[in-house]
Amino acid sequence: MSAAPTAPPRRALVTGASSGIGAATARLLVEHGYHVALLARGEERLRALSTELGVERTLVLPCDLRDPAAIERAFARARQRLGGLDLLVNNAGLGYRARVEELDPELLRQTFETNVNGLLLACRAALPLLRTSPRPVVINVASVVGRRGIPGQAVYSASKAAVVSIGEALRLEWARDRIAVCTLSPALTATGFFETQPNPARLAPPDLARADPALRVAEAILALDRAPRPEHSLRRKWSWLALLSILAPRLSDRVLARRIGFDAPTPDDQP
Repeated sequence: MSAAPTAPPRRALVTGASSGIGAATARLLVEHGYHVALLARGEERLRALSTELGVERTLVLPCDLRDPAAIERAFARARQRLGGLDLLVNNAGLGYRARVEELDPELLRQTFETNVNGLLLACRAALPLLRTSPRPVVINVASVVGRRGIPGQAVYSASKAAVVSIGEALRLEWARDRIAVCTLSPALTATGFFETQPNPARLAPPDLARADPALRVAEAILALDRAPRPEHSLRRKWSWLALLSILAPRLSDRVLARRIGFDAPTPDDQP
């Protein structure tokens, strides 16, 4: 009796793969037999990760998601080397912590060009590759603050709210191609993400004591690839807070303000 044929390894592309959640995801996917294209701006760090994981299982794609031509070149190389994609993980993102009154227009532009424009253009470039897969999946990494904005992070919250909306639109646009589109919303995660962000002196850095490890987010990505669902949040309390923001926004404001140590507004403070 002949053995059943072995399924070919799944082909994944992870953006923002040089560190944090992206690197943890790449490691976990390779551990589970995937071939992984590593896309990020830092070529040196990508090559070090590729060497660690095995150059035969990885493809290094240096790319700045703010450059549309670079995105097209990177996905063309992925198609040439991998033949197509089974999984796209849109993880790359910039953070920006500042009160609205202190916004830097250039940093505002860079955040949206990476977190929103870059994600959309990566999706567009990936579509022909995903159509070659018998089970294509896209996972867009948003954030819990994409459903409930927080003070001091209006720009980042808005960019992640856009990611949520993109997922909602793509689920319908790409249904005809049988592409499962998932939106994953992590909460505070212990990575180097906050170390490189502009941080005006009046904004205290976040307390990472209760932050999730990057591996937890990577495990959620692997689970979504195996059993896709439209949306998944890693913190249920934030999901309830987002719902409360719709049903009782003033109460939601007070609950959030107390939770993050912000001066809680009183009913008399609010119009």
